[in-house]
Amino acid sequence: MREKLITLITIFSVLLFTAAGHTGDNNNSRRRNKVLTPLNKTQIITALKCGYKEVFNKNPDDNTIAMSLAQINLENAHGKVIYNNNLGNVGPRRGQDKVYYILGGTKFISHETPCGGSISYWDHLKVVCSDALVYFRLGNPIAAGHLLRQCNYYTASKQKYTKVLSMLFPKALKRVKNLK
Repeated sequence: MREKLITLITIFSVLLFTAAGHTGDNNNSRRRNKVLTPLNKTQIITALKCGYKEVFNKNPDDNTIAMSLAQINLENAHGKVIYNNNLGNVGPRRGQDKVYYILGGTKFISHETPCGGSISYWDHLKVVCSDALVYFRLGNPIAAGHLLRQCNYYTASKQKYTKVLSMLFPKALKRVKNLK
């Protein structure tokens, strides 16, 4: 009986605290619901090219798009698990005040369109992992994977991540070339 009473008090306290506007997030108005926004490979490639042009003011080369497609395939289950048009599972950097959603207790940037998600992806790489972009252009998934880990893009095992990226890159390159 005592445990039930404690549980009820806890639930009531949380409800009361939340109703009073205390959500633990000082900027809760920027939070969005997590919405699944899957894309097929052609849509991902189109979005990646759109964002690249916006961020770098030039057209991307095939290797760069293929490496990013391989990474999106790895990060977002081949486009099946993209939320809020966030390509690459990009979170806000320190000091960024972005619209976001929560996944597994972590903030990720929310976007209205796939191109918007791509702009965020390329901007993040440009600012945080620019050294990796050299190896995107060179078509070197092992070096790119190591540098992505070095700049804390991902926290998974470096060996596993680079192995999968290396397996995905040739297939992604073939797909990019076939779309021309």
